Amino acid sequence: STLSEVMDMYMDRVVGEEAFAAYGRQFPILVKFISVGGSRTPLMVCPDDVVAAERFDFLGKTKMWYVLSVGPKARIDIGFDKDVASADFYTACRHGEVGDMLHCVTPKVGDCFLIRPGEVHAAADVTVLEVAESSPLDFRLFDWGGAASLDEFDASLNLEAAFDFINYGGYVGTAESDEDVLADCNAFKVVRMRISDPMRVSGSFDGYVAYTCLSGAFSIQTKSPSGGMDSLQVSARESVIVPSEVNEWYMVPCSSDTEIVEITPGKSEVRDSYLGNRMN
Repeated sequence: STLSEVMDMYMDRVVGEEAFAAYGRQFPILVKFISVGGSRTPLMVCPDDVVAAERFDFLGKTKMWYVLSVGPKARIDIGFDKDVASADFYTACRHGEVGDMLHCVTPKVGDCFLIRPGEVHAAADVTVLEVAESSPLDFRLFDWGGAASLDEFDASLNLEAAFDFINYGGYVGTAESDEDVLADCNAFKVVRMRISDPMRVSGSFDGYVAYTCLSGAFSIQTKSPSGGMDSLQVSARESVIVPSEVNEWYMVPCSSDTEIVEITPGKSEVRDSYLGNRMN
């Protein structure tokens, strides 16, 4: 079977009953690598789950950016440097330059940014791993004078459509108590792991577990119906999903520099909220 056929037929067995009840046949998360050159991405913003469900019948979008490489002009804009008036921001987007309003960070490799719904954001000269809710709702607010591809952005997801859910307050950062916990929010939990020795993972899991390999390589091994072991190698910039119904597997590093991120479902509040909106 193709991956799409597996997901269409067995999504509940892949993601788990709780996630399936909330998200249906929409896989809960999106994982991708984004490489940005010297020109900034359009300034974007995403709605929360409530706004997205009420207006668009989609999930909202919380994002995490984990910085993998930086260039000499690297920057990440996230939120505003201080509180701004919505009218002033609108005028700057339509007739001026918004750069002076934004909270700008010069990122380093290993930095992590949780981008919450309503926070404007853009990036330049970086490569990041993005983990996000699986939603197409990226609203384009300002393009720095360039033209964005219509294949990448829906023209209806614009400044006017996003105007009332933008957070115009000054940026307040987030910090996790454990440096290897890159994000722990309603939508997902992301943990950085370095594997130097084989490890056995077992227990009762409420939902899928996904791994993305950042460097090196590893194999994931499960018991086969015949009693042997099935093995799948995962190389750098590849991802693997361990279905919810699998309750034991082995992680075997193939090199000494193997670094991965583990992605698991977030707290249940967002799923309950989204399910409630879908049912209503």
